[in-house]
Amino acid sequence: MVTVPGKNDVSARQSLHKAVTRWRADRGYTSADLIRTAGEALTDGLDSPSLRVLAASSTADSTWDIRELACRALEELEIRTSGAAPWGTVVTADGEVVRRQAVDSLRLDVAQEVDGKHVGPHVRVYVNDVEMTAAGAGFGMDPYDVLVPTNRLLATTQPHTIPIARCRCTSYSCTGTDVTITRDGDVVHWDWSRKIPMDRGVTFDATHYDNEVTWAAEDLSWETAPYRKAGRLVLTTMDRDHLLRYGLRPAFVFGGSEVFGLVLEINDDYQIIVKTPWLDRTPEDLAAAVCTTLTTPPSEWQATWHAIKGEVDDPPTIAGPAWQREEI
Repeated sequence: MVTVPGKNDVSARQSLHKAVTRWRADRGYTSADLIRTAGEALTDGLDSPSLRVLAASSTADSTWDIRELACRALEELEIRTSGAAPWGTVVTADGEVVRRQAVDSLRLDVAQEVDGKHVGPHVRVYVNDVEMTAAGAGFGMDPYDVLVPTNRLLATTQPHTIPIARCRCTSYSCTGTDVTITRDGDVVHWDWSRKIPMDRGVTFDATHYDNEVTWAAEDLSWETAPYRKAGRLVLTTMDRDHLLRYGLRPAFVFGGSEVFGLVLEINDDYQIIVKTPWLDRTPEDLAAAVCTTLTTPPSEWQATWHAIKGEVDDPPTIAGPAWQREEI
C-alpha cells in the first residue's frame, strides 16, 4: 500500500527525502544510515514495496541496488527528489516544489594562507558564517577565477554556473565545488554541484547579495605582489577580439621579481607563453606594454609554445620566427 501524505507522516517523509539526498551526494552518509532511516520511516507509518525491501537491506548489498531501491521508494511514495526540481526551489515534505525564501546570509573575503601556510590569494565563501569553500572541495578559488576580468558572482535571471572551490592541492580539475547562481525577483539562489558543502541549496536577499559581491570585486587587498595588479590590468584591458581572430584565449598569468608572464591557449592544442621583463616599471606601465604587444600579429611576438596533448613537434600555425618551444 502506498500512503497518502498526512499530518502524522510529514516528518517521516521529510527525513526519508533528506536521507536519500545526503546519501546520493556522498557526504559521508553511509548505506547503513540510509537503511536505518528507511526502517524508521516504516515505523513512523510510511509504506511502499521498495521501502520495505530497502529497510531490510544489508550494507553488503550492491550500492547500485540500494540506489535503485531508494529511488523507487521515493517514486512510490510520490516524494519528488531535489535533483528533479528546478534551480531555486525546494521539495517540501509532501513532495511539493516551492520557491525558496531568503533565509541565508553570504559573506566573502580573500585570504592569503591556509592552515598557516602562504598559498596565495583565494576567495573564501561563508554561508550563515560557515565556510563553504572548506566544507566543499576544500580551498577557495583564485580571484582571477571568479572576480577578474568580470565579476562572475553577479546574479542574473539566466542561471549560470561557476567554480567556487578547488582541491587543497590547489587544482580545480582534481576536485571542485560549483554553484549555479540565479536571480529570482528579490532573492538570489545558489544551487551546489560537484563536491557539495551542504545538503540543500541556499537563498539570499538580492540587495544584500548584490552589495556583498560588488564589495568583493572592489576589494583589491589581494594584490600584494606587483604581478597581481599587472595581471588584473592585463586581463581587464586586453583586446580579446583581436586575440580571438587568431584563436587565442587568455588562460592565466604568473610572475616574479624580474618577469611577468601571460599564458594563452589555442583550443586544447597549445599553450602560448608571452614573457615581459619588469625593467623597473610600475604594474600600470608593464600592463600597458603587454597589452600593446597583444595588439600586434602573434607572428611578431617573442613567445614560447608547448603542445597540451601528446607529443607534437610542429609549432602552432600562427607562430613567428622568434617563437621557441617551451621546455616543461
